Amino acid sequence: MTLAQAGRRAVAIAVVVLLAAVAGQARAGVNVEDLCKAVVEDPNYKIRVQAALVLGKVADPAAVPALVKALSDQNATVRGIAAAALGQIGDASAADPLRELQRREGDGFVKSQVTKALAMLSGGGAGGKHAKIYLAFGPFTGGVKSAGPEAAKIIADALAHELGKLPSVTLTLSPNDQRNFAKSGLLGFYIDGNITRLEDSGAGSASETNCDVKVMVARWPTKSIISWTNAGASLQSGSRPRDKDNARRDCLEASAGQLSDDLGHFFKAQGG
Repeated sequence: MTLAQAGRRAVAIAVVVLLAAVAGQARAGVNVEDLCKAVVEDPNYKIRVQAALVLGKVADPAAVPALVKALSDQNATVRGIAAAALGQIGDASAADPLRELQRREGDGFVKSQVTKALAMLSGGGAGGKHAKIYLAFGPFTGGVKSAGPEAAKIIADALAHELGKLPSVTLTLSPNDQRNFAKSGLLGFYIDGNITRLEDSGAGSASETNCDVKVMVARWPTKSIISWTNAGASLQSGSRPRDKDNARRDCLEASAGQLSDDLGHFFKAQGG
């Protein structure tokens, strides 16, 4: 077996395992990034189909760009399952690519899946969602020097992941809505902030990691500020550099979790 064949076999095994994990509701172990790569790059169409199936079940908005690419797959089954997955995710930004596929598609199965997906996006299908709120995220820079770009990315990614789960929130816009946002019918909000504290204290094995994060909510696209909120956490960590790095990540993700809860209440009150 060549190295390339071994790599493809590893991806195939990984996707099958992930499919089984989702079927068993063990969604925490699903690597969406790997699945997004598989759905557009794997040479085996069966693996691309399986990846699209899993992405639809997980329903993570981060998978939308990859699934949109998969709508142009040479294999009809992949195109159809990708369309179905976009319907399950329910992100409004998928509507234009789905309509474009509907116009050019000649395969009956694919057409039926596109029709169902568009119905779900418009709120006409069970479990579908229709976006009412668009969220844009800033760079989360300007905090303490101990918090570099990687720390800021942890906060931004965690907030986007959690807030993107709200039934009426979208994190992406169609080209038409980008050009004519005022006519889109969406409420727009801009989320930015910075890490005001990220430090380790103590010595030896009694090290503690502390972090605080401050977040702003503003109107989008005007960026007129509505409110500020903050959250923090403290975690025990080991003395090794790797232990401290892990503790910092966990501390930031815990803070982002608190912020997501607070912001989620606000966006739900706005119709999300």
